[in-house]
Amino acid sequence: MQELTTFESKKPVIAIDGTAGSGKGTLAKSLSKKLNFDHLDTGILYRIYAYETVLNKNKKINLEEWFKSESDFNKLRTEKISKIASTISQQKSVRAVLVDIQRNFANTPPNGIGSVIDGRDIGSVIIPKAEIKFFIDADVEIRAERRVNQLNLKKSEYQNTLKNMIARDEKDSNRKHSPMIRPLDSHFIDTSNIDAEEVLKKAIRYIKKNTDFI
Repeated sequence: MQELTTFESKKPVIAIDGTAGSGKGTLAKSLSKKLNFDHLDTGILYRIYAYETVLNKNKKINLEEWFKSESDFNKLRTEKISKIASTISQQKSVRAVLVDIQRNFANTPPNGIGSVIDGRDIGSVIIPKAEIKFFIDADVEIRAERRVNQLNLKKSEYQNTLKNMIARDEKDSNRKHSPMIRPLDSHFIDTSNIDAEEVLKKAIRYIKKNTDFI
């Protein structure tokens, strides 16, 4: 694995970091379609790793097979997998394997144009020299409500979801290896009181102002 601070991708990258439930994934998907860039949700990588190695005890992971069948992704979006993924993401050996996968994607995106990569340490660690960096956040109460709706949980699950989300924020921000931080050169968007369409508009305005992607 190359040194964390020296890596520079061969293709343009839009790095989107932020908290769980803030809308970074939705923004990443929308931008990838708008720009014809390839999208990589790095959180999925950790969830696949958690599902295969911890739950299924598999020693080898075939990520390509997972990405061929997006219908299987639903089994990854449970609170149990979220907790496991958050725990193993603190392990240096796990991060080393997945960092290389992320950087290879940035260097050789399927469409050959560029990529939109979202996670928690993309702009700070994975692609530190990304052409565009966003950091997305929202009030934790709003994020918890969004997660309940996203997972079709009962309203009675709100307090437990909120508790888990607060704990996840704390763990991600204070882990020893590659903690979630807001890069100084990132553009911050608070999604607490705006919808996905307005978030996309804000992001596009910023990209137009700072690059020639659009």
